[in-house]
Amino acid sequence: MKKIMFILILSILFLNFTIISVAAESYNYSPLGEVIYSAEAVSVAHIVDSSNLKDELSQDVSISFGALVDVFAHNDRIYLVDKTNNQIHILNDKYEYVNSFGSDTLLNPNGVFVTDDYIYVADTGNYRIVLFDHDNNLYSEILAPSDPTFKQSPDDTNGYDFKPLKLTVNRTGRIYVIADQVFEGILDFNPDGTFSRYVGANSITLSLWDAFWLKLTSEEQKAAQGYRLATTFKNLMVDNEGYLYTVSDITEGEKVIKKLNYKGIDVLSRNGYIPQIGDLVIVPQQVSLPDGPSIFSDIDINDFGNYMVLDSTRGRVFTYDFEGNLLYIFGELGNLTDSSNNLRDKFIQPTAIKYFNDKILVVDSMNKNLIIFEYTEFGRLVNQATQYYYDGDYEQAKDTWEEVLVLNTNYYLAYKGIAKTELREGNYEKAMEYAKLGFDDDTYSSAYQPYRYEKIAAIFPYLLVVIFVVLIYGFAKNAKNAIRKAKEEDKLG
Repeated sequence: MKKIMFILILSILFLNFTIISVAAESYNYSPLGEVIYSAEAVSVAHIVDSSNLKDELSQDVSISFGALVDVFAHNDRIYLVDKTNNQIHILNDKYEYVNSFGSDTLLNPNGVFVTDDYIYVADTGNYRIVLFDHDNNLYSEILAPSDPTFKQSPDDTNGYDFKPLKLTVNRTGRIYVIADQVFEGILDFNPDGTFSRYVGANSITLSLWDAFWLKLTSEEQKAAQGYRLATTFKNLMVDNEGYLYTVSDITEGEKVIKKLNYKGIDVLSRNGYIPQIGDLVIVPQQVSLPDGPSIFSDIDINDFGNYMVLDSTRGRVFTYDFEGNLLYIFGELGNLTDSSNNLRDKFIQPTAIKYFNDKILVVDSMNKNLIIFEYTEFGRLVNQATQYYYDGDYEQAKDTWEEVLVLNTNYYLAYKGIAKTELREGNYEKAMEYAKLGFDDDTYSSAYQPYRYEKIAAIFPYLLVVIFVVLIYGFAKNAKNAIRKAKEEDKLG
């Protein structure tokens, strides 16, 4: 323990002199919200664009990618939404070109989701959702819902055009859609395509100043000011249990990420050191970066509760575990002033992310490419530790967290993870030591109570003996004094 403390102190001292030169993708935040050095969690494994695209026979493919705005992975296939060319491009698990479809059917597509049965596409320009089979044939379409929010015909002067932007499908075939200019929530469609309801509308946020003046205004003045609308969702994804993970505008504050149950209630765990809002501060580095808060454009979830969000402001990807702990950060923007000279592995306008086996896929609409990231040893161990903990294998999680500390001694979450395992195993003193290193007050308190009880229980028998001896001594002394006084009185009498 003393050795770990010594290494930790040296690391923090070293950090103070090196933080200015930390690369954008190699930092994290301390429990106090300070920028700290972190080992790299991922590295670029492969880049696919029009210049190196090959088919399954290793032949060059003469296709020019346009703006890639979404990506999805299903089984051994990758699906890219090309908004410029109105196409869906399909690659295999070796990132080789398979085929493309949709140029004669789609108009300004924005989203894709794939199941064993269908390929669902948000066909924004044609005001519909289309379903293709896996032979790329048009199977069916879903048009505007029967709801006053939307126009029911081209001649309808009321309502908005139905412009689906992003969509996801749960295991029962229910389709959840984010549409342009819809503030009532996420559109929920039955598997047969009929509209069911709105789910999980965001709240209408007012500043204290707005709320104060709203109290003072008349009904006529309120009507003249117009409606105050809730913020819309920006993207969504469904997990294996049917929960909807969403990202919203920054006006949602610390709830820009939500986990909605079937009632539309946010049940996301927020037990991490810092809120799940992306960057807390702008990290110093060699090149200038856009300022302002992180704005999330996409989200994806893996099989053991980790979810990652894409920050379009500074090109970061933030990954959190199922309890809300920030695990690692990667990604950075390249040359924003001259995209023609940008490095292919740096982002200009990243638009979508997706887990794919043990890799991460990111598409960039300005670079017109797909970047495949793979985990480093550090990233792999962090994922493994969180998966062990998610599955309830606490001993394996503890062992893996110890391996993580070898690679990154100031990774506070590892100390926190070890502390929780020591607590479960009844090693209360060790749990307190690691909880203190990991700034985990809850685990420390939970360990302190039984630890104190153990200490009291250990000394209680000795305490009883001491009390008994003191009582016997006091009784004997009082008896002796009483006999002495009686003798003295007899002599006087």
